[in-house]
Amino acid sequence: MKKFIAALATGLLIAALPLGALAKPAPRKRAAAPVVPAGPHWDQTITMTDQGFPLMGNPDAPVKVVEFISLTCSHCAEFSKESKVPLAAGLVRQGKVSLELRPFIRVALDEIPTLLMLCGDKGRYFPNEAALLGAQTSWFRAPANPNYQARWQALESNPAAQRKVAARDLGLFKIMMARGYTAKQLDACLADQTKLDWLNSQTNYAGTTIGVTGTPSFMINGALQTVYAWEPLKSLIDTALAGGAAAPTALSALPVIPASRVTTQTQ
Repeated sequence: MKKFIAALATGLLIAALPLGALAKPAPRKRAAAPVVPAGPHWDQTITMTDQGFPLMGNPDAPVKVVEFISLTCSHCAEFSKESKVPLAAGLVRQGKVSLELRPFIRVALDEIPTLLMLCGDKGRYFPNEAALLGAQTSWFRAPANPNYQARWQALESNPAAQRKVAARDLGLFKIMMARGYTAKQLDACLADQTKLDWLNSQTNYAGTTIGVTGTPSFMINGALQTVYAWEPLKSLIDTALAGGAAAPTALSALPVIPASRVTTQTQ
Protein backbone atom coordinates (compact mmCIF):
# COMPACT_ATOMS: atom_id res chain seq x y z
CA MET A 1 0.00 0.00 0.00
CA LYS A 2 1.16 3.51 -0.76
CA LYS A 3 0.87 4.52 2.88
CA PHE A 4 4.10 2.64 3.70
CA ILE A 5 6.01 4.44 0.96
CA ALA A 6 4.61 7.76 2.10
CA ALA A 7 5.66 6.92 5.64
CA LEU A 8 9.23 6.40 4.52
CA ALA A 9 9.22 9.60 2.52
CA THR A 10 8.34 11.62 5.60
CA GLY A 11 8.54 9.66 8.83
CA LEU A 12 12.01 8.31 8.18
CA LEU A 13 13.33 11.86 8.02
CA ILE A 14 11.44 13.45 10.90
CA ALA A 15 11.94 12.52 14.56
CA ALA A 16 8.71 11.99 16.50
CA LEU A 17 7.95 14.85 18.86
CA PRO A 18 5.39 14.60 21.64
CA LEU A 19 2.40 16.82 21.25
CA GLY A 20 1.48 18.84 23.81
CA ALA A 21 17.26 -3.97 41.41
CA LEU A 22 15.13 -5.33 43.92
CA ALA A 23 16.33 -3.98 47.27
CA LYS A 24 18.31 -6.63 49.06
CA PRO A 25 16.82 -7.86 52.34
CA ALA A 26 18.56 -6.78 55.48
CA PRO A 27 20.84 -9.50 56.86
CA ARG A 28 18.68 -12.09 58.56
CA LYS A 29 19.00 -12.01 62.31
CA ARG A 30 18.02 -14.80 64.59
CA ALA A 31 14.41 -14.52 65.67
CA ALA A 32 13.95 -11.52 63.35
CA ALA A 33 12.32 -11.27 59.92
CA PRO A 34 14.14 -9.63 57.04
CA VAL A 35 13.30 -6.02 56.30
CA VAL A 36 12.24 -6.96 52.75
CA PRO A 37 10.64 -10.41 52.63
CA ALA A 38 11.77 -12.80 49.95
CA GLY A 39 9.48 -12.56 46.95
CA PRO A 40 9.30 -12.58 43.18
CA HIS A 41 11.22 -10.30 40.91
CA TRP A 42 8.10 -8.65 39.57
CA ASP A 43 9.79 -7.50 36.37
CA GLN A 44 9.75 -11.16 35.34
CA THR A 45 5.98 -11.36 35.75
CA ILE A 46 3.98 -10.59 32.61
CA THR A 47 0.19 -10.67 32.54
CA MET A 48 -2.39 -9.43 30.06
CA THR A 49 -4.92 -6.78 31.00
CA ASP A 50 -8.62 -7.14 30.35
CA GLN A 51 -8.14 -4.84 27.36
CA GLY A 52 -5.51 -7.18 25.89
CA PHE A 53 -2.31 -5.25 26.67
CA PRO A 54 0.84 -6.73 28.27
CA LEU A 55 1.58 -5.64 31.83
CA MET A 56 4.93 -6.06 33.56
CA GLY A 57 5.02 -6.30 37.33
CA ASN A 58 2.71 -6.71 40.27
CA PRO A 59 -0.89 -6.36 39.06
CA ASP A 60 -1.73 -4.96 42.51
CA ALA A 61 1.13 -2.42 42.55
CA PRO A 62 0.04 0.86 44.20
CA VAL A 63 1.22 2.86 41.19
CA LYS A 64 0.10 1.75 37.76
CA VAL A 65 1.86 3.29 34.78
CA VAL A 66 0.59 2.95 31.22
CA GLU A 67 2.97 3.81 28.37
CA PHE A 68 1.64 4.63 24.90
CA ILE A 69 4.45 3.75 22.53
CA SER A 70 5.32 4.06 18.86
CA LEU A 71 8.22 1.92 17.70
CA THR A 72 9.23 4.55 15.12
CA CYS A 73 9.40 7.27 17.80
CA SER A 74 12.95 8.31 18.71
CA HIS A 75 11.78 9.68 22.06
CA CYS A 76 10.29 6.27 22.88
CA ALA A 77 13.71 4.73 22.22
CA GLU A 78 15.30 7.28 24.53
CA PHE A 79 12.74 6.58 27.25
CA SER A 80 13.31 2.83 26.95
CA LYS A 81 17.06 3.28 27.43
CA GLU A 82 16.83 5.80 30.29
CA SER A 83 14.10 4.01 32.25
CA LYS A 84 15.32 0.42 31.96
CA VAL A 85 17.33 0.29 35.19
CA PRO A 86 15.41 2.63 37.52
CA LEU A 87 11.94 1.62 36.34
CA ALA A 88 11.90 -1.99 35.14
CA ALA A 89 14.81 -3.29 37.21
CA GLY A 90 13.98 -1.01 40.14
CA LEU A 91 10.45 0.11 40.93
CA VAL A 92 8.72 -2.59 38.89
CA ARG A 93 10.94 -5.36 40.23
CA GLN A 94 10.19 -4.23 43.78
CA GLY A 95 6.44 -4.50 43.18
CA LYS A 96 5.84 -0.79 43.72
CA VAL A 97 4.98 0.05 40.11
CA SER A 98 3.44 -1.88 37.24
CA LEU A 99 4.07 -0.96 33.60
CA GLU A 100 1.43 -1.55 30.95
CA LEU A 101 2.45 -1.33 27.30
CA ARG A 102 -0.05 0.13 24.84
CA PRO A 103 1.09 0.34 21.21
CA PHE A 104 0.06 3.52 19.40
CA ILE A 105 0.07 3.43 15.59
CA ARG A 106 1.47 6.92 15.11
CA VAL A 107 2.47 6.42 11.45
CA ALA A 108 1.58 3.64 9.02
CA LEU A 109 5.01 2.07 9.23
CA ASP A 110 4.43 1.40 12.95
CA GLU A 111 2.17 -1.48 11.98
CA ILE A 112 5.08 -3.71 10.94
CA PRO A 113 7.37 -3.57 14.02
CA THR A 114 4.33 -3.52 16.34
CA LEU A 115 3.02 -6.80 14.93
CA LEU A 116 6.52 -8.23 15.35
CA MET A 117 6.79 -6.93 18.92
CA LEU A 118 3.54 -8.72 19.80
CA CYS A 119 4.57 -11.96 18.09
CA GLY A 120 4.53 -15.18 20.08
CA ASP A 121 4.14 -15.62 23.82
CA LYS A 122 3.36 -12.66 26.08
CA GLY A 123 6.63 -13.17 27.93
CA ARG A 124 8.50 -12.02 24.82
CA TYR A 125 6.69 -8.71 24.28
CA PHE A 126 8.74 -6.45 26.55
CA PRO A 127 12.12 -7.91 25.46
CA ASN A 128 10.96 -7.56 21.84
CA GLU A 129 10.14 -3.92 22.50
CA ALA A 130 13.58 -3.29 23.98
CA ALA A 131 15.32 -5.01 21.06
CA LEU A 132 13.36 -3.13 18.39
CA LEU A 133 13.78 0.25 20.07
CA GLY A 134 17.44 -0.44 20.79
CA ALA A 135 18.07 -1.10 17.10
CA GLN A 136 15.75 1.62 15.84
CA THR A 137 18.44 3.65 14.08
CA SER A 138 19.45 0.57 12.07
CA TRP A 139 16.00 -0.20 10.61
CA PHE A 140 14.00 3.05 10.67
CA ARG A 141 15.57 4.45 7.53
CA ALA A 142 15.37 3.90 3.79
CA PRO A 143 16.34 0.30 2.91
CA ALA A 144 19.67 -0.42 1.27
CA ASN A 145 17.87 -1.97 -1.69
CA PRO A 146 17.29 1.00 -4.04
CA ASN A 147 14.33 -0.79 -5.64
CA TYR A 148 12.32 -1.07 -2.44
CA GLN A 149 9.63 1.39 -3.55
CA ALA A 150 8.87 -0.61 -6.68
CA ARG A 151 8.89 -3.84 -4.69
CA TRP A 152 6.41 -2.45 -2.20
CA GLN A 153 4.19 -0.82 -4.84
CA ALA A 154 3.87 -4.15 -6.64
CA LEU A 155 2.19 -5.57 -3.54
CA GLU A 156 -0.33 -2.81 -2.88
CA SER A 157 -3.23 -5.22 -3.37
CA ASN A 158 -1.77 -7.69 -0.86
CA PRO A 159 -1.01 -5.78 2.38
CA ALA A 160 0.12 -8.88 4.31
CA ALA A 161 2.67 -9.78 1.64
CA GLN A 162 3.75 -6.14 1.46
CA ARG A 163 4.39 -6.07 5.21
CA LYS A 164 6.52 -9.21 4.94
CA VAL A 165 8.64 -7.79 2.12
CA ALA A 166 8.99 -4.43 3.89
CA ALA A 167 10.02 -6.13 7.15
CA ARG A 168 12.77 -7.98 5.34
CA ASP A 169 13.93 -4.90 3.42
CA LEU A 170 14.13 -2.89 6.64
CA GLY A 171 16.17 -5.56 8.43
CA LEU A 172 13.48 -6.35 10.99
CA PHE A 173 13.55 -10.07 10.25
CA LYS A 174 17.25 -10.17 11.08
CA ILE A 175 16.60 -8.58 14.46
CA MET A 176 13.72 -10.90 15.32
CA MET A 177 15.38 -14.08 14.06
CA ALA A 178 18.36 -13.27 16.29
CA ARG A 179 15.83 -13.42 19.12
CA GLY A 180 14.87 -17.00 18.25
CA TYR A 181 11.95 -16.52 15.88
CA THR A 182 11.64 -18.39 12.60
CA ALA A 183 10.72 -16.74 9.32
CA LYS A 184 7.50 -18.76 9.31
CA GLN A 185 6.52 -17.42 12.74
CA LEU A 186 7.22 -13.84 11.71
CA ASP A 187 5.29 -14.21 8.47
CA ALA A 188 2.28 -15.48 10.41
CA CYS A 189 2.40 -12.56 12.83
CA LEU A 190 2.65 -10.02 10.01
CA ALA A 191 -0.38 -11.61 8.35
CA ASP A 192 -2.56 -11.26 11.48
CA GLN A 193 -5.13 -8.78 10.19
CA THR A 194 -7.37 -9.26 13.23
CA LYS A 195 -4.62 -8.07 15.54
CA LEU A 196 -3.78 -5.18 13.21
CA ASP A 197 -7.42 -4.04 13.14
CA TRP A 198 -7.45 -4.20 16.94
CA LEU A 199 -4.25 -2.15 17.19
CA ASN A 200 -5.70 0.55 14.97
CA SER A 201 -8.99 0.61 16.88
CA GLN A 202 -7.08 0.92 20.17
CA THR A 203 -5.05 3.80 18.72
CA ASN A 204 -8.32 5.45 17.74
CA TYR A 205 -9.66 4.95 21.27
CA ALA A 206 -6.48 6.32 22.85
CA GLY A 207 -6.69 9.44 20.75
CA THR A 208 -10.40 10.18 20.90
CA THR A 209 -11.25 9.03 24.42
CA ILE A 210 -8.06 9.14 26.46
CA GLY A 211 -6.53 12.15 24.73
CA VAL A 212 -3.19 10.76 23.57
CA THR A 213 -1.70 13.03 20.92
CA GLY A 214 1.91 11.88 20.73
CA THR A 215 4.41 9.34 21.97
CA PRO A 216 5.62 8.46 24.42
CA SER A 217 2.62 9.38 26.56
CA PHE A 218 1.82 8.10 30.02
CA MET A 219 -1.02 7.50 32.42
CA ILE A 220 -0.49 7.13 36.14
CA ASN A 221 -3.31 5.40 37.99
CA GLY A 222 -5.70 6.19 35.16
CA ALA A 223 -4.77 9.84 34.69
CA LEU A 224 -3.13 11.02 31.47
CA GLN A 225 0.01 13.02 32.21
CA THR A 226 1.67 15.86 30.31
CA VAL A 227 5.26 14.57 30.52
CA TYR A 228 7.09 12.71 27.79
CA ALA A 229 10.42 11.58 29.23
CA TRP A 230 11.80 9.51 32.11
CA GLU A 231 12.98 12.18 34.56
CA PRO A 232 9.70 14.14 34.76
CA LEU A 233 7.74 10.88 34.82
CA LYS A 234 9.89 9.65 37.71
CA SER A 235 8.98 12.75 39.72
CA LEU A 236 5.28 12.02 39.19
CA ILE A 237 5.75 8.38 40.14
CA ASP A 238 7.57 9.42 43.32
CA THR A 239 4.68 11.73 44.18
CA ALA A 240 2.17 8.93 43.60
CA LEU A 241 4.20 6.53 45.74
CA ALA A 242 4.18 9.13 48.49
CA GLY A 243 0.40 9.20 48.40
CA GLY A 244 -0.20 12.00 45.93
CA ALA A 245 -2.56 11.72 42.99
CA ALA A 246 -2.80 13.40 39.61
CA ALA A 247 -6.08 14.75 38.34
CA PRO A 248 -7.54 12.90 35.33
CA THR A 249 -7.72 14.71 32.02
CA ALA A 250 -11.12 16.36 31.49
CA LEU A 251 -13.00 14.49 28.74
CA SER A 252 -14.44 17.75 27.41
CA ALA A 253 -10.92 18.91 26.55
CA LEU A 254 -9.89 15.83 24.59
CA PRO A 255 -8.77 16.40 20.99
CA VAL A 256 -10.14 14.42 18.06
CA ILE A 257 -7.61 12.44 16.04
CA PRO A 258 -7.66 12.49 12.23
CA ALA A 259 -10.37 10.44 10.53
CA SER A 260 -7.66 8.40 8.81
CA ARG A 261 -6.94 6.78 12.16
CA VAL A 262 -10.54 5.60 12.62
CA THR A 263 -11.38 1.95 12.10
CA THR A 264 -14.74 0.30 12.52
CA GLN A 265 -13.31 -3.12 13.28
CA THR A 266 -12.46 -4.37 16.75
CA GLN A 267 -10.97 -7.54 18.13
